[in-house]
Amino acid sequence: MSFLVAVVAVLAVLTVLNLLLSSAIIRLLNEQRRPAAPALPAVGTEIGSFEVTDAAGETVTDRELDDALVAFLSPTCGPCQRIAGQLTEPTVAFVLDGGDRDKAVEYAAGLGPSVRVAFVGDRSPVSAAFDAGDVTPTLIRVRDRRIAAAGHDLDAVRPQHAR
Repeated sequence: MSFLVAVVAVLAVLTVLNLLLSSAIIRLLNEQRRPAAPALPAVGTEIGSFEVTDAAGETVTDRELDDALVAFLSPTCGPCQRIAGQLTEPTVAFVLDGGDRDKAVEYAAGLGPSVRVAFVGDRSPVSAAFDAGDVTPTLIRVRDRRIAAAGHDLDAVRPQHAR
């Protein structure tokens, strides 16, 4: 009888160890499947040349972005909707119209008076100049034609003294 009890105890311990090992493997596999955070432009990179017309019909070029906040936004992006109400400093916003110009214009109207808007398509030369890709929101602080900070939220690009 004691032999049978010992066999059952060993089997119980092995079963618990098997469950713990299986759950650890499942957790590890789930971590590997999580998508990586979208890439951001590298700090220190010089922005490329571009020229685009803003919503007011004026030309925006890389040369006038000396100390500026630049935002790549989309009207279909949930986080972009939240950021729209928080842009209180002068900002140049490149709104990806995604083929629906009316929706982009409506979204841009809610960005506020301190935001200069230019509508661009996906994979535009402006995105290439910043190496910003097409992930929105992407916010970039520019100083001396170089990327000083980049992030997907405003806290990542606020000036050091404002944090």
